[in-house]
Parts: sequence; structure tokens; C-alpha cells
Amino acid sequence: MSGRMGELLDHLGPLLGRAHEAHRVLTVAALQGTGLSPKSFGALVVLEAEGPLSQGRLAARQGIDRTTMVAVVDELERAGAVRRRRDERDRRAYALELTDEGRALLERARGAVEDAERRFLEPLPAADRRALKRALRTLVERAGDPQTARA
Repeated sequence: MSGRMGELLDHLGPLLGRAHEAHRVLTVAALQGTGLSPKSFGALVVLEAEGPLSQGRLAARQGIDRTTMVAVVDELERAGAVRRRRDERDRRAYALELTDEGRALLERARGAVEDAERRFLEPLPAADRRALKRALRTLVERAGDPQTARA
């Protein structure tokens, strides 16, 4: 690209934004057959990895606001993918847990998402794909640590 657009794409924010949008479009298309959104897919991944969580903790783990999480949980409940039960640590709250239907849905969706990721990263050599993920993981982990975020 040349001119001002090329200059704009010399900055990290626009590059990350454009890359995220391109990846999101592929992921949304890949998930269409499952009835899941990228956020609901992410919720299933977190619940599978961590077990039952409160809606608030699930929202925090995904980095999304509570209002959006309500819509995500409603979507997953309608699909039979999660159920609410009393939180053993806080009897006033409910924990969300993955159902057997949710596990099966997650497995179908996981393949679709992995295919979308492969297509997105296809222009890069395998070593660059691994390096990109490693670099982004490092940046995300550092940003998530309040001590290093202030440094």
C-alpha cells in the first residue's frame, strides 16, 4: 500500500485491528453451521478448561463486559450447551457448567475454528505462524499482569 493508508498500516493498532477483523470474519463464517458466535465458542473453551464458573468470572476470563456475557450465556443455554447450578463457593451465585451437548458442540466448533485459523495464517511459513502466536501470547500475558502493565 502506498500513501497515507500505507503509513497508517505502519502502526501496530491499525495492523492488529485489520488482522483481527479479517480473522473474525473467517471465524464467524466457519461457526455458522454450529450456531455459535466467536464469544460463545470462547466461553465453551474456558468452561471446558476451567470447569464451572460464575457468569462474572467467565466474563472476566474472556475479557468481555457483563452485558455481553448475559447474551452469550442465554445463547448457550438455548443451545443446551451450558446449565446453571448453585455455586459451591457462593450459594448466592450460580455457576455455569458445560453439558454433554456443550462438549459435543465444542468439538464440532473447534474443528471449524481451527480451519478458519489455518486459512487466515496460510500466507505465512509455519515458523512465522508459531513466532506470531508466541509474540502475541507474550504481549497479552504482559498486558494482563498489573505489575508489568505499569512498568
